[in-house]
Amino acid sequence: MNVQLNPSSMSLNPATHTATAPAIHASPVNSASRPADELKQQGRRVQELVEQIDAMPDPATRALMQDCLQSVLELHGQGLAQILHVVQDAGSDGQKVFDQLIHDSVVRGLLLIHGLHPVSLEARLHEALNKVRPYMKSHGGNVELISLENDMARLRLQGTCKSCPSSAVTMELAVRQAIEEACPDLMGFAVEGAGDQAAPGEVIRNGKLPPTPAWIVLDGIGQLDNWDVKTIEAGGVPLIICRVNEIFYVYRNVCPACGLSFKTGGFEKGLLRCSSGHRYEVQRAGHGLDNPDLHLDPFPLLVENGQVKVSVR
Repeated sequence: MNVQLNPSSMSLNPATHTATAPAIHASPVNSASRPADELKQQGRRVQELVEQIDAMPDPATRALMQDCLQSVLELHGQGLAQILHVVQDAGSDGQKVFDQLIHDSVVRGLLLIHGLHPVSLEARLHEALNKVRPYMKSHGGNVELISLENDMARLRLQGTCKSCPSSAVTMELAVRQAIEEACPDLMGFAVEGAGDQAAPGEVIRNGKLPPTPAWIVLDGIGQLDNWDVKTIEAGGVPLIICRVNEIFYVYRNVCPACGLSFKTGGFEKGLLRCSSGHRYEVQRAGHGLDNPDLHLDPFPLLVENGQVKVSVR
């Protein structure tokens, strides 16, 4: 039976109504993503039922069940299409609702299943990269889309991201998360100038890299004053959060030179100093000012709807 259901990460061929799951899967864990997680669980359950239908010994019963499921998919697709038309035709307020719907992770997955998402894969990919680019630039790096062919993307990390292995892996994880959220139908992507976990030109598919990072919402950090720092613990990892020129940075709260925390150190003009006097440039991926061979250990960080999220895995 040519139906595979995983609503959070698949697309539907409108001509055949056959859903196929792509290679990349997102695994958000904060409370705002619970509906998407529930939808994925429901999708897996439906897939199990489809497999049971395929295993039915009676061809007539199997064909009847397949036709029933296909009709349900078509019915839901027509209903979703009508909802979009009604909302989009409701004036300026309707357009706002329309924009919210197509950017919602749960609704986006359903629209992709039925081939109804109005934004192309390329446009969503650019949107994902633009979303994470300020964070990349804040660490002295950037990301460039080289090509998109046959639903496969080729990216290039630039700047500090290429020269610092720790920063490269951190940047790559942030890029991967943004792409998975916006482009669950992307079949895979290759990264040039990446860290040790992905050689230049290697295609990153499901299973090539560690599981998608678990994102932890840092309550109250969004209200951190500019040019201020805060030490916290997330997922059992000591962190220091800095805000410079309205941009957030997060590093392991350990000085790589002496092993001391920065809690009793200082922070001035973008320089983080431990109590022993070792200094690091927050805006340059934690580059050691006194010893260029040392740098702070950064973590992926994203800001969404005023919430600051970090991954410590």
